[in-house]
Amino acid sequence: MAAQVLDAVEHAGLLLVHDAVLPCVTALVTGRPVAGSWWSHPLANPIYNALGELEDDVATVRLLRAKQTLVARRLWPALAAVGAAREPWQLRRLSAAAADLLAEVDAVDAYVVPAADRSAADALERRLLVTSTDVHTPSGHHVKAYRSWERWATERAVRPADDVVTARDALEQAARATSTDVGPLVPWPV
Repeated sequence: MAAQVLDAVEHAGLLLVHDAVLPCVTALVTGRPVAGSWWSHPLANPIYNALGELEDDVATVRLLRAKQTLVARRLWPALAAVGAAREPWQLRRLSAAAADLLAEVDAVDAYVVPAADRSAADALERRLLVTSTDVHTPSGHHVKAYRSWERWATERAVRPADDVVTARDALEQAARATSTDVGPLVPWPV
């Protein structure tokens, strides 16, 4: 199943993990759109396993409709450039807690966000200011570790695109493969 999902991501460039209408991993695995949470679907384990197998081959960010989106490797330079750009749409009306968290993420290798900071972390993810990964703690809990785009790019040996406008255009073009109405899909003004 992971190979089929990877082929779909490579073909489109971007693929939502879950959506009731747009092309997504959950519909690909189940054969039809999944209403509600996919975690309660009988095929939740195959969906989860397929996503886990792809961790090294795709980037997962909150991009399309601010939902988890798989990004093909060919778009990683564009993604890294947009994420690290710190453009006005990313920073405008950022809460003090989110700004503090962003500074902390920038200062350390990885930062595991406590539950109290979830809204600040959510704001950073929705604006593509950080990238995140799920981490299993020794106690068995799932938490998110946040990383700067610069560190993400270094870890993955990605050279960010030189021009952020061209980078946004590349991501918008891939979004058009999902829906013709790109404006509501991406977090920046179109």
